Amino acid sequence: MKKTIYIFSIAVIIITACQTKPKTVPVDTEAAKVAVTTLLDKYQLAWNVKDANTLISLLTEDGLFCGTDPSEFMDKKQTSDGWTQAFADTSLKLDYSVDRREIRIAADGNSAIAVEQFYMKVYSQKIPVRLIFHVVKAGENWMIDFISWSFIPKNEDIEKLNKAVE
Repeated sequence: MKKTIYIFSIAVIIITACQTKPKTVPVDTEAAKVAVTTLLDKYQLAWNVKDANTLISLLTEDGLFCGTDPSEFMDKKQTSDGWTQAFADTSLKLDYSVDRREIRIAADGNSAIAVEQFYMKVYSQKIPVRLIFHVVKAGENWMIDFISWSFIPKNEDIEKLNKAVE
């Protein structure tokens, strides 16, 4: 009986030791940041020139896209329809310049969170907009699978805004 236990223990040790260990591929976060920056620059340029087709091509099929209104939880088709309709109005000036951008790459290098802040003068010259993206790596390309547009008033202005909407 003791021999069986020793033989079994040695067999377990040998089998465990012989298993191949998964290779950890180092993530080049700087290259990933460059790729995400390129994607966001393409998004901003397409937005500023009202190129809905390019914008739509940057979105994943199953993404979630949130506007500034609490009711605006949209899929790709709803987002596409909204952009196409908004961009058809040539008098509407929707362009913006990013004042601040932060990108955080996930540890596995396959996704990232990006945050941009800016003023969109057509809506408000006093309340900045914060645009939040979640992007995922799809093969060699990066795609947007989440967007959230939000107005971000300064803390000292919140009381004034609450009174204004009473």
